[in-house]
Amino acid sequence: MALLSTSSPPPSPLQSQFSSAKASSPPKSPGSLLRFPHVVNLLVKMRRTKTKAKSHHIESSSGDQPYTHPSLAGEGVTSARKVPLYTEERYNCKDGVDVAKLLRTTRASLLEKAEAIGANALVNEEWTTTVCGPRHRRDGSFRVYVNYGAHAVRSTVADPGKPPVLENARGVPGLMTVLSRDE
Repeated sequence: MALLSTSSPPPSPLQSQFSSAKASSPPKSPGSLLRFPHVVNLLVKMRRTKTKAKSHHIESSSGDQPYTHPSLAGEGVTSARKVPLYTEERYNCKDGVDVAKLLRTTRASLLEKAEAIGANALVNEEWTTTVCGPRHRRDGSFRVYVNYGAHAVRSTVADPGKPPVLENARGVPGLMTVLSRDE
């Protein structure tokens, strides 16, 4: 004669997870849910999301080192006193982005600030631009952020009047219309 087992039957897969049978078990602690591999996976997913979110941005810069025009780099051409100047401007453009024109405009405003303090040239120039595409804007406009830094000096030679390393400037082809400019 075989002995019959008095153990309970296996739980039903149709049983609700909030049934009274599970109510007696203690809840899991938050520490047991987040283990190191889970945290790493979350960080990797966040990085991928950030990369995807910024995929519609176009960034360009003048390079790693500040640039001085060769005509202003000679000995005794500029004054020894150099006043640092910096500006951040935001442009809203439509139908295209000509970054070179926006850089010229930003540099001209920086040169006006230099002239207000008695300088007449800019040296050690650096710039960066970020073109944000019309991903979430219905009007199809672009936001362009221009950061421009330089040192204002007195010079015996005329200022060249153009930003350095314009070949690095990357924009969006098309006929640009500037809708607004914020300093």
